[in-house]
Amino acid sequence: MSENVLNFLREYRVKAAEAEEIKFPIRASAGMRRVLIVTGDNIGEMLEEAADGEDSIRLYAERQRAAAEAASAADVLRSLVDSALTDSGLPTSADGGIRDVYGAYAALWDEQGELLDERIVPAAGEDGRPDEPGELPDSAWVGRHGEDGLLLLDLPEAEAWTAPLIVPMGGYNECPQPIEQAVLFRDWQKRFGAVPTAVAEDTWLLQVSRLPETDEEALNLAREHFIFCSYVLEAFDSIGRYAAHLKSSRVWSFWWD
Repeated sequence: MSENVLNFLREYRVKAAEAEEIKFPIRASAGMRRVLIVTGDNIGEMLEEAADGEDSIRLYAERQRAAAEAASAADVLRSLVDSALTDSGLPTSADGGIRDVYGAYAALWDEQGELLDERIVPAAGEDGRPDEPGELPDSAWVGRHGEDGLLLLDLPEAEAWTAPLIVPMGGYNECPQPIEQAVLFRDWQKRFGAVPTAVAEDTWLLQVSRLPETDEEALNLAREHFIFCSYVLEAFDSIGRYAAHLKSSRVWSFWWD
């Protein structure tokens, strides 16, 4: 599988790697960002689909980038919420801001009211200390996410947000389409210096350089993450606890079943 993906990405700076080589943080040369690709069927199939009718993946990615740059994070979040509300009988998010969009989405979770608790309370581990930041892409992480081969892709730092357009994954069940991922990644890179550092066929990991500074900023970010990937709350009792986690975590982890 990795050879097939490597062939699709031959126009980019990409190379094969072994699990034992992967150490966090994954470093690249100055001005570049390195993305670990854990290859798998979903990524291979989406690259094959993207290449169909195109001269190259690069041309496909460039066209997708132009569309992504014409969209806003608010548009994508609103679209994701409206899609989730389809057939629910609940009102859509209309044209409100992030609070209104999140409010419409939260109505889907009313039966799990405790999950919507917005009090900023740090979650504690078994030893009573705050939980550690998100898992890091080391050899153990790779082992849990597949054995189809590893690649390392180097992108200019300013263009790191385009990684979902070059290595498309998702588009199944609740997982957003690659272009939607890219629009949000661009926004989060601008606001928080969040850049993709690893991708598997069901997972993105982002490395963060600027943490939310206030409770309100962290809570708004948690709302965005919850809309983008509801699974982020699986390890937290509430969105408020997740927001507290975001104030100290240098790694964001998104995954979909």
